[in-house]
Amino acid sequence: MKMNEDKKYIIMLVLIAAIILIAPTMVRMFNDNTYPVNSEAYLNMRLYDGDNIKYDSLQGRNIPFNAVNLLRLDEHGRQILFRVVPILLGLASVLLAYIALHKQNIPEKTVVAIVGLIISSPIFIYVFTDYKIYSFVMFLNILGICFLTHDKMLFGSITFAIIPFIDLLSGIITLIVLLIYMFSTKRHTRISRITSIALLTAILLSLILNTYYGYGIIHMFRFYAHNMLTDIGATVGISFSTLILAIIGLMLLWENGWRTLVTYLLMILLIVASLFNDTLRIYTNFIIMIYAGFAFIHLNKRKWSIGIIKKTTVLLIICSIFFSTLVYMTKLSSSEPTPEYVNALKFITGQSFPNEVILCSPENGYFIEYYTERMVLADDSTKFYDHKRYELIENITTSRNLERTESLLKEYNIKYIVISKEFEPYLKEKEGLLFLIENSKKFSNIYKNEKVNVWMYNS
Repeated sequence: MKMNEDKKYIIMLVLIAAIILIAPTMVRMFNDNTYPVNSEAYLNMRLYDGDNIKYDSLQGRNIPFNAVNLLRLDEHGRQILFRVVPILLGLASVLLAYIALHKQNIPEKTVVAIVGLIISSPIFIYVFTDYKIYSFVMFLNILGICFLTHDKMLFGSITFAIIPFIDLLSGIITLIVLLIYMFSTKRHTRISRITSIALLTAILLSLILNTYYGYGIIHMFRFYAHNMLTDIGATVGISFSTLILAIIGLMLLWENGWRTLVTYLLMILLIVASLFNDTLRIYTNFIIMIYAGFAFIHLNKRKWSIGIIKKTTVLLIICSIFFSTLVYMTKLSSSEPTPEYVNALKFITGQSFPNEVILCSPENGYFIEYYTERMVLADDSTKFYDHKRYELIENITTSRNLERTESLLKEYNIKYIVISKEFEPYLKEKEGLLFLIENSKKFSNIYKNEKVNVWMYNS
């Protein structure tokens, strides 16, 4: 009977996860948009399709070693890798998370609540919707934890040791989390020690390999302040209601003792650091959901003096989480690129020479590079590789001096300016480049539709 009930919960959770992960793509297809959502997946796809796994010839920079790029597939195989594999990894991660948590003797309802919160979290959707390295990394993390909880030291060590060869920073964070786990509990100490040694060895080897590839390790540490709440627009973030639940969970699971105090301080330090780094935020999201799950079950089981307040509070929490998930899915479903946008980019490809550069919004840089096969002045990675070039956008968009603007456009061989609905308000605010475009004969509007304007600089 218990086994049948477990299967029922597992099937329910996997089914819900499948619906959540597939829904944004299905909505886009229903709206005649078969193009993937705007994200770093476009960068990963372009680098995978490239001939050189060490160097990004389009942007002219060395790239980190990623073992997945060694897997050479035909066109059909690539489409499966880009679109299907991440979703399958997400579903497998749900199943493994349930098994790993269950093995820790956590009550059934609490396990369901934790996994349910993980599934509904925007970061879970972000990681497993399309081709991101995080989908492989998080799957391997959960698989490794599952092996360790079942005392499978060899399989766990091998699984964790693979992570640094996909993403070095993720390997380092995994080691930190594993060491915190070892410090906070005496369970699996020997297994955890050996696994940590194997992981540390893999990190050192990956470090040597990345250095050999010419990748500057400094570029790996991408820290910058940005929004972390999806309720107010964060792409990689958590909902406010889940954050409150996690804080309650941390207080509920507090145990007296210096070990708990140090563990909590280390975890808080990780959470604070995650405010400035997306990779850290993805890791802490899964940790936060554990505490949030405990808090949710506690609030549900706790005896309230007024029953209607309890029911209202629990219902508000559920509705808030559901609304946050729905808003995030809607955001993905309606995000760029649309067929109209891609048509404009294909027009640029046919119009331009391979060495000509495009000026556009950095947040759209990845998919513009992917579809045009042309360099953009700055994408979302440029601020970490070449901050001077990233700041050049500010200089060009604010200048009303035609001679100065022309000198910058010529210096960086900028021939095309792609103005989307999102980029236009920024240009209007800067009151520079847009003024020159509209009042100078040096720029020609060569393509226009409801989504995007393409201007060409006539040097």
